Amino acid sequence: MSKISIKIGEQGTAFAQRYPALVKIQHQPAGVNFYDVDWKQATPGSVTIEHGKYSFVIENVMSVMAGQDLGDEANEGLTEFSINAGITAPDRIPHDEARLKMYAILQQIVQAGWQMNITRSMPRLRGKDALDYQLVDDYTSLDASYVPTFEEWMKIDSRTDWRFYADHIFLTVNFTRESSLTDPTKPGAYLISFNLKSENEFYRGYVGGEHRKEWKARLPAELAKLAPLRAAAEAKLRAQGVKIDETYQDPPLPDLRSN
Repeated sequence: MSKISIKIGEQGTAFAQRYPALVKIQHQPAGVNFYDVDWKQATPGSVTIEHGKYSFVIENVMSVMAGQDLGDEANEGLTEFSINAGITAPDRIPHDEARLKMYAILQQIVQAGWQMNITRSMPRLRGKDALDYQLVDDYTSLDASYVPTFEEWMKIDSRTDWRFYADHIFLTVNFTRESSLTDPTKPGAYLISFNLKSENEFYRGYVGGEHRKEWKARLPAELAKLAPLRAAAEAKLRAQGVKIDETYQDPPLPDLRSN
């Protein structure tokens, strides 16, 4: 199994030079370079997410894609990675085994020190409360510390997120379940997706592409719109007897001073 390591902030050219036989470079006229690594299903790769004490390894990887802006943000290096992997090497797997394997992967991330990241407009829920809310209201992050029952697992839709944060880096993990293989008594097929973003790239997403260059100036106003949404959702849930995690703290904001 071929192995690579990736790191937010590394220059794309340095990444490509470390793995010249694996990395393919796509030059885009818009001033962005994309760096791709692909493996065959029969011989998947292994990817180490390098992030100091928060590092961890992803196995059974099929592809890695990273992007780097070549304009004003070139000094930030690679600001986003998208990784696709199988839960296991075999193509098909019993659904309950997929449940256990998925949560083993999530626990590896938690044990590496990554913390749950709840979208700032959403209520601060944990455990089964987060799952119950997601099943009804499309909650933005499940709690990796809660292992659902098999019946609950089969109700979780594809692309449902587990969101994490660790020392200025943001991580989103989700799975895709093959829609034609959902009979709980028969094996299914799953793909796991990991999305890794730098702090700046993550917060740019709150502002929108058309204002990307002014994101630092616009971010406070955008975030101010979200706090009332969370407060309203939490008030409604409290009235229903649902526990809100008052101890949860949002990740710190980036340095918003102009460069």
